[in-house]
Amino acid sequence: MAANPETLVKYTDADTAKKIIGSGTLRWSSPELFHDPWELKLSPDLGFDENAINDGMLHTASSLVFAKELPHGDVRHPLYKAIRRWRLEDRFHDEEEAVEALSELLSATPKFVEGRLKSIMEAWSALVTYARVICLAESHQNLLSWERYGSNHHGVALRFLSGHGGTLANPHSVSYATHRPQITSIKEQVDDLVGLKELAGPETFVKKMLMKSKKDASEREWRCIKVMAEDELDCGEDVQDWYCDEPFKPSELRAVYFGFAIDPKVRNDIITVLKKTYKGVALFQGCRADREYEVNFQRMTVQ
Repeated sequence: MAANPETLVKYTDADTAKKIIGSGTLRWSSPELFHDPWELKLSPDLGFDENAINDGMLHTASSLVFAKELPHGDVRHPLYKAIRRWRLEDRFHDEEEAVEALSELLSATPKFVEGRLKSIMEAWSALVTYARVICLAESHQNLLSWERYGSNHHGVALRFLSGHGGTLANPHSVSYATHRPQITSIKEQVDDLVGLKELAGPETFVKKMLMKSKKDASEREWRCIKVMAEDELDCGEDVQDWYCDEPFKPSELRAVYFGFAIDPKVRNDIITVLKKTYKGVALFQGCRADREYEVNFQRMTVQ
């Protein structure tokens, strides 16, 4: 687990930066509003149904009956307990016979699984509806973040204090992987149904909001997540309203970095707003390195 950084950076376009500075608020949004097409949204397609899980369970259970060694499982689980007994009794001659017997014994399983999948999807949808997330980065010199979120170097990066009981009190580092997160999988369901591993509950869903593609790892993203109560949210059924603007103290804004391509007039307008409320905040102007793909920042002196 990465140690929480003392400060984190919010990349944004110049107009949004001016609104943030002028209002003293940061926007936290539901994951449903994220533009990344790989993020898990409100109603993702699981890619399987109760019948696929039932087939997997029957195949796994029958193979366990004849496995050389039985993997560790929950000895109190009814099916796992039965599998242990059948192995001792040499109950079945082959897997085909075991599948036939299990199919009859577990004929009600698909209906049960259908209900469980529905409950899982409802729990996930509720989380996406009520969760509010703000995405940040460790560094103000990340070229990918400047291109994607900083208006291709025409924007601004705002450095805020994190932790310390402030607005960004509990940041979580994003993990990067080659496989997309799933709300649940056939393997997770099957392992639970045969007693090999208990199914994780909805309390683990927040971790799925902290997963991105390995190709984005250079962003070194962090996220703060709040799960709000319904009466805390001032939004309706329109998904575009699933956000909240949370205030921060002026002292939480520690530095402002201007992209190397920002319009000087726009930059000066932002500085004018900053001077009204944010005394002592450090200002930096970006400039391209002479030969490398790098951006250097020079401290600005403002009267």
